[in-house]
This record gives sequence, structure tokens and C-alpha cells, in this order.
Amino acid sequence: MTSDIPERRVIPTSEVLAALAVPSRLAILSHLLSVGAQTATLCADAVGLTASNCSWHLRELSRFGLVERAADDDGDARKRPWRATITGIDLDAGGGPGDDLARAAVRSAWFADTDARFADFLRHESTLPTAWREAAVINDYAVLVTADELTAIGTRIDEIIRPYIRAIRAETPEGGAVASVSIRGIVDPRFIDGAT
Repeated sequence: MTSDIPERRVIPTSEVLAALAVPSRLAILSHLLSVGAQTATLCADAVGLTASNCSWHLRELSRFGLVERAADDDGDARKRPWRATITGIDLDAGGGPGDDLARAAVRSAWFADTDARFADFLRHESTLPTAWREAAVINDYAVLVTADELTAIGTRIDEIIRPYIRAIRAETPEGGAVASVSIRGIVDPRFIDGAT
């Protein structure tokens, strides 16, 4: 990974995992990571909350250092945008052994959001410009690997994608748009000796 790309992935504590297990907060954080700085009102519209409820969740996310105000105080807090302070979350490295339920809830909510975006793409695919339809990457691979090799694949994919993350790439290139790239590299428990 090049040294000029900020890591900024948070390793969550038990408290952060519990906070993110609230689907509305995860949806707000995901939205800010996707589109950049937004007011509470714009976030609320995007995730289906009231502005006041969204503001409360943003303050909670701020309490854990996951978001911050994007501009100096101009006297009207309703017009001040919020931004994510991270580029991602390393769920495997954070929390404690008793946090498995919260970790699973965060993963489930995060990928439910990802799956909803994929379903939305499929609904609108025929109306998209040809270049974006042809650029779509929709693959599923069954790979024969060791645990170390699967880890290495994930690391290499992250190194390729990280320079393009919305929270890192602040300037939109000409013709650019936010795209969703989701990676799940998981072992199939049916093929592990002793797994149930």
C-alpha cells in the first residue's frame, strides 16, 4: 500500500460495536462514507429517518469518533454538514470475546445494506448508461485456498481498492460516480473437518 493513502480504519471497542449494532447508525455512517459530507437533513432523507432522529444518531457516532462536523460553527447547526472520520471498520480486530453477537449484528446490517444496493442496481440496470452496465463487476468464485491464502487475497484486494475509497478520493474525476464494491471471502463450513 502506498504511504500517502490514509489507513483510518477504526478497530472498534465493545462500546463502538454496540453503537454500530443499531441499524440506523450503521446506515448513516455507510451513507457518509459513500457520498461524503452531508447535513443531518440530507442524511435523514437518504436513510429514511426524521432530521431530529438522525441528528441524535450523528451525535452518538461523533461521541465514538466515527463522524465529525465538516465545517466550522456558522451559528446554524442544522446547515453544518457531518463527515465520516474513518475509511472503514476492522470488525475482526476489535471488541472482545463477548462481542460476537454485536459483531454479527453489525456485519448483518452492513451487508443487508450492500445487498439492497445491489438489488437497486439490478432494478435499474436496463436504464443505466451502457458504459456503467458494462463496467459492472458481478462475479462469484469458489476458490481452493488455505486460511493464510484467503487472508492474502483480502489484503491484495484492499490494496487495489483503497485509493478509490470515497472518503480518501475527495475529488470526483470527470465522469465519476460512487460505485459499490463488496467483497466477501468466507470459508464454506461444509468443507471444514469437524465443523457443524
